[in-house]
Amino acid sequence: MKKVKIKNIALCALFTAIIAATAWVSVPTPFGINLAFTIFGVSVTAFLLGVKGAVVATAAYIAIGAVGLPVFSQFQGGLGILFGASGGFLWGFFAIAVLCGAAKCAQKKTVKYLLMIMSVIICHIAGVVQYSIVTGNGIIASIVTASLPFLLKDFATVFLAQYISLKILKRGLI
Repeated sequence: MKKVKIKNIALCALFTAIIAATAWVSVPTPFGINLAFTIFGVSVTAFLLGVKGAVVATAAYIAIGAVGLPVFSQFQGGLGILFGASGGFLWGFFAIAVLCGAAKCAQKKTVKYLLMIMSVIICHIAGVVQYSIVTGNGIIASIVTASLPFLLKDFATVFLAQYISLKILKRGLI
């Protein structure tokens, strides 16, 4: 039993670091939202560790960033990022963790894909709402600025993460 707990703790710590590393792969945009690959890190974590492990790793990532360690995109950290214009996307990572983790166990492909699509949509809703509140822009303007330019990339990212995760699981690497 202890061996399993230690392995789970080690995997959560490893995937917290992977999420942080994917956040650092980002490109700034003029909208104040960075084109980052953190959704890839969170979704790979979910597809490999399941809901519980992904939520723990995501929570650890956000907590580490909240205390100021530079784990968010563009090597940023602190509460100002969590509650700033792009912070809603960080909170939305929990939707990615839960729904992609659930998709891992889904038997039907249609259910699996629906969960994956919904995870991105909910993450974007959280991001758009906070962006709108912080910037004072209307919802439509916020969707156009903070969501639409990134939506296709984020859908593709989740599907790529699922594909790569299946390959990793089939080889027994996790």
